[in-house]
Amino acid sequence: MYTFMFNEQTGPGDRYPVDINCYAPIGEDLSLCDRKLSEESLKLFQISGGGIDVLRQNEALPQTQCQRSYLTSKEIEEHGILEHLRGDSWQHLIFVVRPTFSWSQLCITELAFRTLLSTLRVFTPFLQVVHAFGTKTNDKQRARDLAFCRVLSSAYEFCYNIRYFELNKRGRGNPWSLRQTGVYQKCLANRQSAWLLLDSSNYIADRILAAFGQQNRWIHESCKVSQLLPHLFIFSAATRNWDLYIENLRQKSMIFDEKAYSSRFNETYLDDYKLLFSDVQEIISLNETITLALTVIKGQRRAFSEYSNLHARSNKRKSGCHNCDIVSTLEMLKAKLQHHHEAMTILERATSRTTILLSAILQTRANDHLRATMATIRTDTTKIQGQLGQTCLDMSHLLQVSKQGHQDATKIKILGQVATLFLPASLIASLFSSTMFSDSNNSISYIALYFEITLPLVLATLFLLILLEKGLPKGTQVLPFFRDLIK
Repeated sequence: MYTFMFNEQTGPGDRYPVDINCYAPIGEDLSLCDRKLSEESLKLFQISGGGIDVLRQNEALPQTQCQRSYLTSKEIEEHGILEHLRGDSWQHLIFVVRPTFSWSQLCITELAFRTLLSTLRVFTPFLQVVHAFGTKTNDKQRARDLAFCRVLSSAYEFCYNIRYFELNKRGRGNPWSLRQTGVYQKCLANRQSAWLLLDSSNYIADRILAAFGQQNRWIHESCKVSQLLPHLFIFSAATRNWDLYIENLRQKSMIFDEKAYSSRFNETYLDDYKLLFSDVQEIISLNETITLALTVIKGQRRAFSEYSNLHARSNKRKSGCHNCDIVSTLEMLKAKLQHHHEAMTILERATSRTTILLSAILQTRANDHLRATMATIRTDTTKIQGQLGQTCLDMSHLLQVSKQGHQDATKIKILGQVATLFLPASLIASLFSSTMFSDSNNSISYIALYFEITLPLVLATLFLLILLEKGLPKGTQVLPFFRDLIK
């Protein structure tokens, strides 16, 4: 049987959750829980330093006041927290573990945190809440919206992780930030209640203290109120910004709705919207934000439903009590969550339709531009084809002219060759017609001499013409050839 009491200090060999007397669901591997916590230690906890805030409310103190102290991780590792749990003078004991900043490690060491869990005898389902914290890079990483409770006679354990939107007051960028708080409560049969808060804002911590004061006032008015009342204040604080946040998302969505429903496909009017691809990217990003918000509100409803069931199981009205309004508050908060969920669902559907419409408009305009571009390309192609046809005709005419010029050049060449062949004969005839051969008494036969000189010259000329026309035979070296002629 697992105990709810805090009357024993954990020994030096105890290591949560393996060797400690805490509740674990049937079939859960405690060694696996221990190993997973160690593997993610660098993401979840600091290597050294840090500590926890301790808020202690005693019966002797006024209803709205409590003792505040701070325990370092080193003090917890060396001395534990049992000194804060001993005695019956305290009603509520709250341990607050905060990170350095958003998406950072918890300001406590792994050993100190294990000591805290083992001393409080925290059940192992709370580890699922713990793993939702630590170092992150975005809101979607290790996001868990869960709730779990365990009831045993008049005592119970209850834990959940609740995410909510808060104004960050940075004055730049998105004014809204997604935050989360891990809550664990153990209520004992003697009405003592121990709390463990992860990443709790000052506002939620103040609301819990306000709930303690409100609880005492209602108890004095003879209306039975359980130790679950602070959870109602937590849910109220976590859901208080939904109206503003939904309105902020709706205003952003209306900008794209105006563009989508007022734009024309052909853009023939000067006052028409100039849609860009970045508009589709922004509306898709907005749709993802709305989907994330819808997931957050579903997680809130899940945790609230578990809280309502636990409240119904652990609190029964006395026959003479008719003034307690917790049930009506639960119904009102349930109705608000239902309303916010419906509003967010409607907004998600609207942005989905707007995204589809904007994409269709951009696609249609892109197709129109593509068709216009293709028509221009076809026109230019037709012109180019006409120019190419004209160029082909010009080339054909030029080819004909070239052929005719080649034929004329061949004829001129032939005529030149014939004229070259007659040059020796003309030269010799000119020499013989000169006065140097005018002696008629000479017995020399000028006709025979003419042919003896003319024929070799004609043959030599013919050889030179053939040599110029055909070129030297392949492999013939010109210099050795003339060198041989000279020798």
